[in-house]
Amino acid sequence: MRLRHSAILTSTCLALWPLTGCSTPPSDSTPTATSEQLEERLLTADDLGPGYASRPAATTALPETSVEGCPQLEQLGSAADNPYAMFPTQGKRVFVGPGGTQLTEELYSAPPKELSAGVGRIMTAMAACPSYQLVTATTVAEVRTQAVRAPRLGDEQWGQVLTITAGGRRTVVQQTVIRDGALLLVVSGSPAEVMVHGQTALAKVTTR
Repeated sequence: MRLRHSAILTSTCLALWPLTGCSTPPSDSTPTATSEQLEERLLTADDLGPGYASRPAATTALPETSVEGCPQLEQLGSAADNPYAMFPTQGKRVFVGPGGTQLTEELYSAPPKELSAGVGRIMTAMAACPSYQLVTATTVAEVRTQAVRAPRLGDEQWGQVLTITAGGRRTVVQQTVIRDGALLLVVSGSPAEVMVHGQTALAKVTTR
């Protein structure tokens, strides 16, 4: 089944981007004043320190992408069933760090119960299959997932590590997801960078 904008692609595309140009698509909704306020809470290159630069947001849609070997993830493929698509208020920033590493921060806003239920569905689906394939027209990526402990921050926390093998290259991507009230923070990148910058990101998000 084809996947649209989802957390699965956000994490995996970090690893596939150098091989395929894969990048997450822009939101289908028109930016709102509330979305602009979320953008102001995102990290900047100055927050991360020397050697980091922001990368322009994607302006083209993802290639057709499908999951094989995990029915639970396939069920998140349609826009109607994708919990993140329920959250029109969102902000996103992508950074390139020293040595070409990438770090992505995403921020969503919705009533707390909606956020909790939505991200819970995503993480449950991703944990249901320890391995699966992510397939595009030019690349087949083998993905292995492992739940890890997330920092005890905010109201709810989830953590996972994805090991992605594609084109003979192996990449490890960690994702930390934190809900704090009506805000949902998703930080993805190398495990070391996520551990270092995740708490900084949450502190900036909640300092208002």
